[in-house]
Amino acid sequence: MDATRLNKLENLGFFTLPPRHEHCIGYTGLLILMRHKPTSQQVTIDPRTIHMRLLDWDGKAHLTTFKNTTPFPMSRIVCPGKITIQDQAGQHFSFFVFGGSLEAHDETPDEKVYTLHSTAPILELTSRKTTSANLFANEVEALWAELQMSWGLNDENFWRQLTKVHPFHLYAASLTAVLNRYDQASSLNPSLRWQSLRNALQLEQSWLQSVGQWPEPTPTLNKLRTGLNP
Repeated sequence: MDATRLNKLENLGFFTLPPRHEHCIGYTGLLILMRHKPTSQQVTIDPRTIHMRLLDWDGKAHLTTFKNTTPFPMSRIVCPGKITIQDQAGQHFSFFVFGGSLEAHDETPDEKVYTLHSTAPILELTSRKTTSANLFANEVEALWAELQMSWGLNDENFWRQLTKVHPFHLYAASLTAVLNRYDQASSLNPSLRWQSLRNALQLEQSWLQSVGQWPEPTPTLNKLRTGLNP
């Protein structure tokens, strides 16, 4: 990692990589720095743990909490769902992913950098205000809960199955399902925040279609159990 980016990361604790386009609902990546010991320097955030669901070597999906000293291979498969960073002061910072990969590198003897990449946008969640990313993540979680019930799978098998789906296809299928649900019940959600979410998702879909990246035929959630591409 170049010195400028590492210096920025040392000061901020974590930061997102640029979105694919100006109006994208999420980001292309996430960098997180964790130290073996709390720093004495004045920093914005000093991450202590990362909590997420990962696919293990045995093919099982496990909720995992790890810190700098936790043994970590060069790369791991990230399961869809929430990621939570906790800092030394006990603050929590959350993100939502549709899958991806996580790599870890020792930048210095006392610092390890975790890099999360995904073909689908990484949503940054906030408790301070309601954003389109928050609303979208909530809607997607509700849809996935319904999907799990319809498949009749326990948690471990459901997340393992969902992780088999290409992150971008899972994202496209979830986005389409949220838009369809909104259109079917638009009269029930007339508020500006729901209108804002709908507009954000339509902008995202339109941009992907304009650059030839929207999958055709559009994937649907009810076809994902087999892990088939659209």
